[in-house]
Amino acid sequence: MSGSGLYYKAYNKFPIWLQNLSISLYGYKLYRQRNGKVYHEYFEELRNKDYSDLQSEKEYQNAELIKLVNYTVNNSSFYKEFYKGINISKIKTVNDLKLLPILEKETLRQNIEQAYTIKPENGIKSFTGGTTGKSLMVVYTRNDFQKRMAYLDAFKARLGVQNGMRRATFSGRQFIPPNQESKVFWRHNYILRQKLYSTFHLTGVNLAYYIEDLNIFKPEIINGFVSAIYDIAKYIKINNISLIFKPIGIFTTSETLLPFHREMIEDVFECPVYDQYASAEGAPFITECKNRKLHYNLDTGIIEIVNDVEMLVTSFNSYGTPLIRYRIGDSIIFKNGKCTCGCCHPLVKEIQGRQVDYLISREKGKVSLSHLADVIKGLPNCIRNMQFIQNNLGEIDIKIVVDKSRYRVEYGELIIDEMVYRFGKKMKFNLIMVDEIPREKSGKYSLIKNNIK
Repeated sequence: MSGSGLYYKAYNKFPIWLQNLSISLYGYKLYRQRNGKVYHEYFEELRNKDYSDLQSEKEYQNAELIKLVNYTVNNSSFYKEFYKGINISKIKTVNDLKLLPILEKETLRQNIEQAYTIKPENGIKSFTGGTTGKSLMVVYTRNDFQKRMAYLDAFKARLGVQNGMRRATFSGRQFIPPNQESKVFWRHNYILRQKLYSTFHLTGVNLAYYIEDLNIFKPEIINGFVSAIYDIAKYIKINNISLIFKPIGIFTTSETLLPFHREMIEDVFECPVYDQYASAEGAPFITECKNRKLHYNLDTGIIEIVNDVEMLVTSFNSYGTPLIRYRIGDSIIFKNGKCTCGCCHPLVKEIQGRQVDYLISREKGKVSLSHLADVIKGLPNCIRNMQFIQNNLGEIDIKIVVDKSRYRVEYGELIIDEMVYRFGKKMKFNLIMVDEIPREKSGKYSLIKNNIK
């Protein structure tokens, strides 16, 4: 978990300048992981790629699918057994995927070690958030990780982003000590010319400090949670604050970007907002073009639709932990037509499943779904399901369904520590172990149940 461990405890005692240095050194480590030979080659290929030929894109998809399936069966003991009795040689096109079974999240969680095609220590670990109540540790090959980073950077480069631009990032990482008295709610990654702004401290009292520092930093790019950037924009609008910078673009992620979010953010910052969809597991990318239209990127994987809107994903950049016909828990609605941007990739009307829901803390205000999804991020694959229920301002019930063969008592203590960081010490938390968490009448699973808003 991001808030546990000996190093984190030591980091909390560092002065701010040393925390900045620590984050910069960690940033350099990440830079080395992502910016290797494969990254640079793939980035150059993608930055100027012609996406106008739909037939070529579909042929590429089919070729990548055949390669992925053959590799997976030959290198993953889980998939070899999962596909037992299936003639893999019949998988020639996207339409043939129906010959394979659907991979459920719980099935993957139970068999995750057998699903890996490489040893975790030989790859790059990524922990998923728990928006569906489960958290997984997936492992990327180094080549896959660099390809995914190159794809994201190429998407931004086509919209005017250049290396070395000043970046402000609003994400759910924990880098502000819980007992800090200073009103400095940000840290500097000098390696990437990036400022990380905490999204755990965006209360009415603190918002003015954030905006004052943004005016000092003058970011050319802003990335991060929709709800955080929207709250900043709304505060600027209501208080008639002048900004002395104008970003070239704002890139939102993790939460659903609704029309009122876009309108407010674009009005205040006087620049376009570009949305994107991916996942820590490695789902195919969905990105916005210069016309601010969402495209399902055919060259990153396959999205199938079941039950009218539910997504099954197959990823071309998850060879370390293959995802084939994986029920990711989100829903999608496509729309007809072709975008005038020149890209032939299918248009997406709406992605569902990343709603900006929240619980409430007297001390810290709204705590969004994205922050709660990360409560179990980093735990071993021991949580089958989870749900947060708030019936009053002073108390939250945390229901968990655990894998008893993997769960240990200290994991519950870590969960409570994470909740205290998000809500403060005045909130009471009831950790309740249950056998099952029922779905809503709609059939959907809800991580958050706010019964007081």
